[in-house]
Amino acid sequence: MRAGRGVVHTLVAAGVLLAAVVLPCKAVDVEHSVWESVFTGFSGLLFLGAGAVAHHRRPDNRVGLLMVLVGVGWFAEDVRFIPFALTHTLGLMLSTASSGFLAHLVLAFPTGRLGSRPLQWLVAAAYVAVFGLTPLGALFQDVSHIGPDYQRNLLFIDSPAMLAAVAAVVAAIGASVAGAVAGVLVWRWVRATPPQRRLVGPVLLTFLLGGAASATGNALSQFDAVRIGALTVYKVAFCVLPLVFLAGVLRVRLGRTAVAELLVDLQRPLSPAELRDRLAAALGDPTLQVGYWRPDATELVDAAGAPLPLPPPGSGRTVTYVDRAGQRVAALLHDAALCEDGHVLRAVTAAAGLTLENQRLTAEVRAQLGEVRASRARIVTAVTEERRRMERDLHDGVQQHVVAAAIGIRAVESQLGSETGDGARVLLRACGEGLDTALSDLRSLARGIHPAILSEDGLVAALQSLVERMHAPVELAAAEIPRLPLAVEATAYFVVAEAVTNAMKHAHADRIRITVEPARGAIRVTVDDDGIGGAAVTAGSGLLGLADRVRALDGDLSVRSLPGQGTTVTAILPAGA
Repeated sequence: MRAGRGVVHTLVAAGVLLAAVVLPCKAVDVEHSVWESVFTGFSGLLFLGAGAVAHHRRPDNRVGLLMVLVGVGWFAEDVRFIPFALTHTLGLMLSTASSGFLAHLVLAFPTGRLGSRPLQWLVAAAYVAVFGLTPLGALFQDVSHIGPDYQRNLLFIDSPAMLAAVAAVVAAIGASVAGAVAGVLVWRWVRATPPQRRLVGPVLLTFLLGGAASATGNALSQFDAVRIGALTVYKVAFCVLPLVFLAGVLRVRLGRTAVAELLVDLQRPLSPAELRDRLAAALGDPTLQVGYWRPDATELVDAAGAPLPLPPPGSGRTVTYVDRAGQRVAALLHDAALCEDGHVLRAVTAAAGLTLENQRLTAEVRAQLGEVRASRARIVTAVTEERRRMERDLHDGVQQHVVAAAIGIRAVESQLGSETGDGARVLLRACGEGLDTALSDLRSLARGIHPAILSEDGLVAALQSLVERMHAPVELAAAEIPRLPLAVEATAYFVVAEAVTNAMKHAHADRIRITVEPARGAIRVTVDDDGIGGAAVTAGSGLLGLADRVRALDGDLSVRSLPGQGTTVTAILPAGA
């Protein structure tokens, strides 16, 4: 790492030394204005300075090194203005030195790596043109015949045909490389996600603007006003380009500032939603999702405990897992572009690790609680269905047999002759009455297990039937309610039955009122009496079992019963439970 920084520092020093030598020489050159020398110096020094800063911030990223090389090559192109034949000859061979480095820089930004084989070939073509064909073409260039202010080319070969051929090849390759680079940038922009576009967009805009301005200026005559304006735009774009590259690299600095702010926020308790927002802000990814690891289920869940699917391949999103003490606790589902800046990503996950672990435990408890609730709801549904089956079996089986036996006994009694003794008739009559009593008890038992009318006509009809069988005055006020899931109707019915029974047997109530009404996606069932009060949901109380059953459906049961002020039992049940 230190050797890399030493190389970059040496290159920066060499670039500054070159600038100090070539800029005064270019300023006095008869074909260049002072303004052009100022532009050359300013833009080249920008590349050197921005490259040095970028390499200091990200020494593992080649973007900074390439920016410095662009700056060195930019000044090397003007070595030909030093008033010596040797330097003039060398300068002719380096007249496009910065172009190859610039193409490499644009294609490697922001990671510093080219990545694919076609991009490597494209950069290789640029380097061949700059350091192979351009020096070859320099062999056929010489301007010393123009006047005494022009140096001669020590390697000059007088062949105008070769000069034209090499120049044509260099121009063709240069145009092809420039077009391909622009195409790659546009393709990256089209496929980029929002975080990636924040990096690629400024480079694409500056490169296309500068390229279009340069092409326009070179196509016009020397004194055309449009040409002068186009070249001015090109120069401004070229000066802005190193700042654009530096801004992309310095996102690490901004990211670390965001991490520092995140550390301050983590000093206070954060809800899962607040933590997600803080992490999204620190990483610059508003689409960030936080998942919590469940070792028992080997899956990710969200803050509510619901399963969180992993992003599919090719979606532009990826997963970064968060480990603490060798144990996986959470994961961040984020834009894949964030992986290009691993420093901030690692810093954010490390900073939020403890909070994520605590929230993972909370999410795991929520998931387990959800499973318990679902299990309780399944049990209530299964019990309701079993009670319904038992009621149906009693009604269709045992009850029918008892009825048949009673009918048979009465038939036997009606066919007995006069010679039959009174004792036998009394015995048969007693058997018939016993069967009638058994049938009545059996029907009461069946209703207690599960009223048939509840399944057939619904909750309101079942409550009306219950009220009609009561010996005490009971008033029913029921709104129009659609059919509900059987478990909800059965639970509401038994809450009312238990509360009414308690009011009659224990509270000595003179008035009982039942109210059934909808309540925002739920139903509210209330039983109010004017008895002695003092009821409570405690162990050994029938209300305790009802409270468990109501909560199993994610409902709520409350009892208000002050001594001497009557009792109010209220159950709220989700209509879709």
